[in-house]
Amino acid sequence: MARRRAGSRVIGGRGAARRLVRGLLGLAPMRLAVIVLALLLVTRLTPPAHAGGAAPLRITIECQSGGRTKACPAFLRGFVDETPLMLASPRATAQVVLYVTAVGIANDDRLHLRFVGDVRGAPASIEVDVDLDTRADDDTQRGQLKPAFLRGVALFVAALHPDAVAIELTVPTADEVAPAATTPWGVALSLSGFGSWTRNYKSGNASGNLTVSRVEVDNRFKVTLGASGGLSRSPAVDGVSFDENHWGLSASTSYERHINGCYAYEVRSSMWRDDPHGQYRYGWHVGAGVEWDRYPSDEPRGNVLAVAYNVGYRVEGYNFRNVLGERFAQYPLHSLGAAASVRKDKVSFNVSVDVTAEMFHPARRYTLSASPGVEIQLGDHVDLSLDGSVTRRELPAFLIPDDDPQAIGRAEYAEPTSIYGSVSVRLHWDATNGAQNNRLVSF
Repeated sequence: MARRRAGSRVIGGRGAARRLVRGLLGLAPMRLAVIVLALLLVTRLTPPAHAGGAAPLRITIECQSGGRTKACPAFLRGFVDETPLMLASPRATAQVVLYVTAVGIANDDRLHLRFVGDVRGAPASIEVDVDLDTRADDDTQRGQLKPAFLRGVALFVAALHPDAVAIELTVPTADEVAPAATTPWGVALSLSGFGSWTRNYKSGNASGNLTVSRVEVDNRFKVTLGASGGLSRSPAVDGVSFDENHWGLSASTSYERHINGCYAYEVRSSMWRDDPHGQYRYGWHVGAGVEWDRYPSDEPRGNVLAVAYNVGYRVEGYNFRNVLGERFAQYPLHSLGAAASVRKDKVSFNVSVDVTAEMFHPARRYTLSASPGVEIQLGDHVDLSLDGSVTRRELPAFLIPDDDPQAIGRAEYAEPTSIYGSVSVRLHWDATNGAQNNRLVSF
C-alpha cells in the first residue's frame, strides 16, 4: 500500500500535468491568451539576476530641456554605456534618474544636471552645473561634459561598488586665471522663408529680424527691427480673385533693470505698420512695467514664477473704419499678468494668464487670455501631457468692404473667442537591457 502511494505520487504528478493541460485547453481562447500574455510579461519584465557581486547602477536620463548640443541624451547615454558599472534602464527600474536642463548663455549652454537616486549609502540628490561651448566639436563638448557627469554619479556608483571609484585631490596651479575678454553687446540677424508650388496654387512667405542687445546680470537693453511679407496665388471663383499680397514692418526697444533679487522694472516702446488690407495703417505703443519673480533671473533650471503690472499709452490708425466711426484712436491701457514655468523632477508645469484693457473704458477694448500646460510622469509607466490656450477679446468691430476678400480672409484678429488644446498620454513598458539600435528608424 505504501509502495502504491509512493508510486501514485509519480503517476499523480503526471496526471496533474495532464489535468492542467486539459483545463487550459478547456478555457475560452481569449482567457487562455490573456494568461499566456501575462506569463510572458512577467518573464520579460523580471530583471535578470547578476551572478558574482553587485549589479550595475541602473540609471535613466530625462531631458527636460536639451539645449543646442547633443549632450542630452546622446553624450550622456554614451558615458553610461562605456562602463559596465552602469546600465541604461527605464524609469520603472532605475535607481538614479538624471534630469537635464539647458539654459542658453551667448554661445554656451549651461547644463544643470540633477541626479535623484534611491541608493542606500548615497545622497538623495546631487546637482552639478557645467558650461558647454555650442560652437565646439563633439569631442570638445564631451570633454567638457564628462567630468561633471562623473562628479554627479560617483557617489551612487561608490555605494554599490566602493572599490570602483577613486578620489584624487590635486593642488591647483599658482598662476591666476586671466579674465576672459567678454562683451555685453550682441547682434543677431535672423532670416526665414517658406513656400509651396503646384500648377494652380502657389504661396511664399519671408521674414527677417535684426536685434541689437546689451545684457548684464542686472539690466538689459534691446532694439529690434522686423519685416515680413508673402503672397499666395489660387484660381478665381466666379470671377472673384483670392490672390493675396501681404507685408508688415515693426520696430521696438526696451530697457529692463533689476531693483533687487525679486523685483525689476522695464520701459518699452514699439511701432508697426501693415499693408492696406491688414488691420493697422500704423500703430505706436509706449509703456512701463514692474515684475516680481520668485526665482532669480539666472536660475539654472529656467524656473519662473512671476507677476507683472504694466501701464501704457497706445495710438492706432486703421485701414478700415470701425463701428464707432474711428479711423484713428488713442487711449491709455494697463495689464496684469502672471506666469509660471516650473520644472521639478517628474513634473514640468507652465501657465500664463493676462488681462489687458483700455484704462477708462475697459468694456470697449480688452483681452483675457490663459495658456496652461503640464507634463507629468505618473508612476513608472505613464507620461501625461496637457497643453491649451483660451483667449477672449473685445474691440470695436471693423466695417470691412464685401469686395475685399483679402481683408475678409485676414480678419481673425476681430474674432471674440479662440481656443486651442491638446492632450497626450503615453503608456510604456521599456526594455531593461540597456541596448540601443537605430537601424532604419529614419526611413
